[in-house]
Amino acid sequence: MRKPVDPARLLKTLHIVIVLIAALVVPLTVSGFVWAKKGVTVVVDGESVYYTTEAKTVSQVLDEVDVVLAEGDVVSPLPETPIADGTEIVVRQAVPVTIDCNGTPVDLRVVGSTVADALVAAGLDPSIGLHVSPPVDAVLTPDMTITATDVFVRIVKEEAEVAFETVEEEDPDLLAGQKRTVREGVVGSAIRIYEVLMVGETETRRTVIAEEILVPAVSAVVKVGTRVPAAKKPVASARAKTPAPVQGGAVVAAAPEGGTTLKVTSTAYTPWDPGCGGISVINRKIASYKIPDGWGIVAVDRSVIPLGTKLYVPGYGYAIAADIGGAIRGDKIDVCFWAGGASAAKAAARSWGRRTVTITIVE
Repeated sequence: MRKPVDPARLLKTLHIVIVLIAALVVPLTVSGFVWAKKGVTVVVDGESVYYTTEAKTVSQVLDEVDVVLAEGDVVSPLPETPIADGTEIVVRQAVPVTIDCNGTPVDLRVVGSTVADALVAAGLDPSIGLHVSPPVDAVLTPDMTITATDVFVRIVKEEAEVAFETVEEEDPDLLAGQKRTVREGVVGSAIRIYEVLMVGETETRRTVIAEEILVPAVSAVVKVGTRVPAAKKPVASARAKTPAPVQGGAVVAAAPEGGTTLKVTSTAYTPWDPGCGGISVINRKIASYKIPDGWGIVAVDRSVIPLGTKLYVPGYGYAIAADIGGAIRGDKIDVCFWAGGASAAKAAARSWGRRTVTITIVE
């Protein structure tokens, strides 16, 4: 008896259909996995990296790339935003700094790159009325301390001494180089109004804007010898050593063997210059700073060279930083001449002029 043929054909047909379905399902599954990958660009503080990811939100992408958001950090788009292929995520990380404003420190985290950004974040305007350190264009670094101090002008009215001048008169009865005081000078007094520039509570510059003389000063009169002594015959003996010349109180001497050196621009002044107060001011400074005999006085920028510092100035000698001046700023000094009275001192100051010298800070 013959076996039926139709059932075998049916089984063969079903087998072919199953194979075709499997062949279609596998590519669809693989392509679906590929479609789930998305290309994302992550930019952290200007540094950009491209990733492919299956993450669904910005927050998940940041977790994958180990970017942890701290307080004050800024991210765009927001962490809960869904991502798509081509999404760009930008993260700005806050920098921890301390701002000391007039002695009151405030800690904050700043999204920015410069000191100016930090000041704005603290509610301060860096463009007016502030002395800032480091400068406003300095780059922010973690844990930086920024000092901001108010700058303002104060008007001060004070009674002040008016220095007397010294008038020198030639006297042929005195030997050249000899002097004799025939009238002592008398210090006067005046009311002066100053414009004082203040940085916080520190006075940085004082300028006389008005003056009223109360008691006029009386000039001192000094006779200066002009008589030349008769020449002496040379003595055949050991030559005496010539003493070092006196430079306005400072004796020119050899430089010290050690100490810190600083290259500066040097000018010169005398006590009889306008606004300098006369020889009485120099005498007070000599007493106040205990300036040794043969040492001079130098005006400095006290933010560069502190008052009371011992210095050696080539061509001038040893001196004490005992004075300041409105024009003395940065690497600049002003040496004082006063020996020999007003005329001699002013001539020495003019001779000194303006020069560049390498001074030594004596330890």
